[in-house]
Amino acid sequence: MTPQELYRYDINGYMLLEGAIAPGELARLNERLDAWEERAAEDFRAKSAGENPEVRYDDIINAEPSLVELAANPRLLPYLAEMIENPRLKSTWIAFKWRGGTTKLHSNHTPSITHNFYHFNGQIRHNLLNVMYAMRDIEPGGGGLQVVPGTHKASYPRPPGDMVADMLVELPMRAGDALLFSHDMAHCSRNESAAVRRTVMYTYCPGVIANSFGGDGLYDEIFAAATTDSWLKYLTRRPNGFKETYAQPVV
Repeated sequence: MTPQELYRYDINGYMLLEGAIAPGELARLNERLDAWEERAAEDFRAKSAGENPEVRYDDIINAEPSLVELAANPRLLPYLAEMIENPRLKSTWIAFKWRGGTTKLHSNHTPSITHNFYHFNGQIRHNLLNVMYAMRDIEPGGGGLQVVPGTHKASYPRPPGDMVADMLVELPMRAGDALLFSHDMAHCSRNESAAVRRTVMYTYCPGVIANSFGGDGLYDEIFAAATTDSWLKYLTRRPNGFKETYAQPVV
């Protein structure tokens, strides 16, 4: 990461990687994801009145092979290596938000507990780094992530009931962009447009942290099929406590 990137990320808690997916690859992935959106539309129509108009499929990487390689996107690797100690893939999902689809304001940091160092020995150290890919343009009002910049380092918890609407910053994206952000930063989203927001999320954590779901063997099949010494193999290894036995590849 450049000094400019480190400074801006440290201050804000997020950064945008424009064009993180090449146009040809983006078209190929979206062709595959069209079928998922058709399925999601059926699940959406089956929802009861008043339910959140969003459909999300967890662990998408094990269900959709076309999304496997994106977990080790070369554009992303320098940031993983810089900001996470012995990084590992934690969770993945795809989400479709129709008008009114909402993710409520939340974060892991209210405030950080004493062992959750964000910055240590001169380096950023994430417990959870989120990477959100926009598979379509997300225009203002179209469900882009809304954030409270800097809250990943807040010293005080957000008071109950204060939705800090006056502090939220909306982050529009273009198809193929990737938004990197600390899950300790307060964030939310709401789609107010007629367009269906289509995003894919990958989260990364240190090797000591367990998977969100599916147990330690969640990525065993991907790990077994990945090329030896590749970043994909490294990122899909099992959680291992503090006993790191698999060498981290060079970026």
